[in-house]
Amino acid sequence: MKQSRVYITEPIPMHDKMVKLLRSFNVEVEVSKVFHEYVPEDKLLEFDGIIVADSKIPAEPIRRTERLKIIQKFGVGVDNIPVELCKSKGIYVCNIPGINSLDVAEFTLAAILSILHRIRERDRMARKARWSERPKVLSERLTGKTVGIIGFGRIGRQVAVLLKPFKVRIVVYDPYVSEEVVKEFGVERVEGLDQLLKTSDIVTLHIPLTNETRHMIGWRELNMMKRNAILINTSRGAIIDEEALYKAIKSGRLKSAHIDVWSIEPVPRDNPMLKIRKVQLSLHQASWSVNFFTEAAEFCVENVLKAFRGLKPLNVVWESS
Repeated sequence: MKQSRVYITEPIPMHDKMVKLLRSFNVEVEVSKVFHEYVPEDKLLEFDGIIVADSKIPAEPIRRTERLKIIQKFGVGVDNIPVELCKSKGIYVCNIPGINSLDVAEFTLAAILSILHRIRERDRMARKARWSERPKVLSERLTGKTVGIIGFGRIGRQVAVLLKPFKVRIVVYDPYVSEEVVKEFGVERVEGLDQLLKTSDIVTLHIPLTNETRHMIGWRELNMMKRNAILINTSRGAIIDEEALYKAIKSGRLKSAHIDVWSIEPVPRDNPMLKIRKVQLSLHQASWSVNFFTEAAEFCVENVLKAFRGLKPLNVVWESS
């Protein structure tokens, strides 16, 4: 019987754990030592399973492959995978929703508090011993503010749970969520995105990237927000028009933002957002915890092995959409 082969598309944290587990089941494993924007075509033709994080899966080799059984996303969003094409070829595409919800929610809360309490500025000031300048760097309380959550799925709901002790008003916009869920979490539903943007002191995004959500937040929407509002994006970069956001921050239209995800990843060094000190930045790391990577590694291995055994894997994406 031919030995099954798995290709891990990039040096994901904890990939050594996946390698060890897979090899214990007599699976041949290859790990890319570097990040490729696109997974090399030969890997999609010569391997039975692919575990992918951020690299893009090109369509052409998917059309030609006769061997590939499963593409397992090491994460949630599958906009880097030609899902419909894979479905037509009988190739499973699976993700791991839920495992990273708490990590992203905690990161979101940390980002909000860091901006309000000006942690970065106070750190820089302390390192230069600028004691006399302390009165210039005052913070704001989160308590009493209105937080708008766009997208009330697993992560959005977890954000609401973490925010509750701060006694904030929580408003949500998600046309796909039932009234029962809204009542269960004790939040207020707004009927339109515009209403949420106009009333929120802080806006946080927790939605997938689709044709409907691409550039959902542009100059019109940013100009609608409160003048000192804060915007948090840990979902997908292309949901926001980056040029419009740059203009809004640079002009003082918004107080600040935390950008974790980018329209182009890896983010180019000449992206003008990197030069604005008023914004907090990270490199698509909101879910990057030891806990998440440990649980995700184990799940990915178990799911790939299911497919190899002829069983149906968990979280086939077209069955949950």
